[in-house]
Amino acid sequence: MRYEPEHKRQTRDRIVRNAARKLRAEGLSGPGVASVMKASGLTVGGFYKHFRSKDELLADAIAMGFSEFGEKAHSLLKNVPPQDWWKEIVRWYLSPEHCNHPDTGCPVASLAPDIARAKLSIRKRIAGQVKGLMEEWVEFMPGATAAERERNFFVIFSAMAGAVSTARLFTEPAERQKVLVNVQDYLLRSF
Repeated sequence: MRYEPEHKRQTRDRIVRNAARKLRAEGLSGPGVASVMKASGLTVGGFYKHFRSKDELLADAIAMGFSEFGEKAHSLLKNVPPQDWWKEIVRWYLSPEHCNHPDTGCPVASLAPDIARAKLSIRKRIAGQVKGLMEEWVEFMPGATAAERERNFFVIFSAMAGAVSTARLFTEPAERQKVLVNVQDYLLRSF
C-alpha cells in the first residue's frame, strides 16, 4: 500500500516528537530506536524509511525539543508586558512544573552533558539551536546595551539550566524547591 507524502511527513514528525520526549526524559543513550518506534506505534523495520541514521533522529529530536520549549515559552508571555518577559521566563523555568517534567522541558537542562559528548555534527546543530534561542531571548533580557543583554542572557540561562539540573538530583520535593527558589530569587534581585 502506497502512502501519500503527507502521511510519511506526519509519521516522521510523530517519531521525532516521541524521540524528543524520550531523550529528554532518559538521556541520549537511554531510548533505543526500538523504544522510540514502539512509542510511535511502529516497528523498528520502518526506521530507515524515515531516517538515514540514529544520529539524524537524535539531532532532529533535540531540535524538536527546542521548538516545543520555545513554543511553550512564547505562550507564557502573551499577557505579560515586554519589560517583564525575562522575569516570567525565570519564574517558569525555575518552577517545580518545569523541573519535574524533563520530558517536556528545556533540552539544555536535560541533555547538556550528553550533548557535550555527542558527535561533532550533532553538537554543531544543537549549538545552532542554542544560538537561535539566544537571539530570540536576548532582546528582552535586562541590560542597557546589546552586549550587556547578551552577557545577561548567558548568565541567566546558564544559572537556570544549572539550577534545574541540580534540583533534579534531589529526591525530596522540598530539597528541589529550595534550589529552584534560591536561584530564582537571586536572579530576580540581581538584574
